[in-house]
Amino acid sequence: MLDKMLDNKNLAILNMNWAVFHIPIAMEIDPEFPIVIPFVFLAATIAAYVMDDSITEKIMLGIGVIYLAVLPPVIQVLMDPSSMQTGSAEFNLLGSIAWIVIIPLTLLGATKKWTGIGMANVE
Repeated sequence: MLDKMLDNKNLAILNMNWAVFHIPIAMEIDPEFPIVIPFVFLAATIAAYVMDDSITEKIMLGIGVIYLAVLPPVIQVLMDPSSMQTGSAEFNLLGSIAWIVIIPLTLLGATKKWTGIGMANVE
């Protein structure tokens, strides 16, 4: 089951949905926010989905490493859900929990050939 969860094509679909979900969030946060950022992630995940596995792993690794930049505000929201200036505390907390799930899944899926975590057992 872990091998299916960490399959890079499945992770690309997960990250596509995550990018689409962030388009209206980016527009709500700040009208001057570079709205192109969620679209760049969407394009990268679409490319990862249609490419072969070796390129998909590299794209997903890049996305996972970039996601690490989100960890400080995510941890801040987990410590104090009302610390975000926009949105309700409940949605901010749910979003932070989702980030805590998506970041490790993306990184584990992208590095599974090196770590062996999530590799299908071939016997």
